[in-house]
Amino acid sequence: MQTDLLKDVDVLLGGFELGSHIGITDLQRSTDWRQRFAVSKMVEVLDRNQPFAVMLKPEIFDAIRQYIAVLEQQLETLQVDAMFAQRPEARMNWTTGDDLKRQAQESLRDRHDLIRGLLDGDQ
Repeated sequence: MQTDLLKDVDVLLGGFELGSHIGITDLQRSTDWRQRFAVSKMVEVLDRNQPFAVMLKPEIFDAIRQYIAVLEQQLETLQVDAMFAQRPEARMNWTTGDDLKRQAQESLRDRHDLIRGLLDGDQ
């Protein structure tokens, strides 16, 4: 993962800084909150001293989305690994190229009579 991404997410995980809370009415009354927002990158908006909303800088919001995407990818990988660990018989033989061609031809030769019967309508 990128270190910049982790730094931006760490800002969010660190919580709100002192002074990064503003009242919802202050958003209309003055523009002082913009200076606080520029410094802290996120501001909690309060309505009657209760959390109402959180404003995030675009780079923090993008970092969160990227971080979630990375976590989802890691989770998917772990889920597939767990599935194969629980069912070792389900592991596939991933052959390619000439080896795969040879195995396919052998399989067709071994089942020649069965395949011929299906094609001719005997079975």
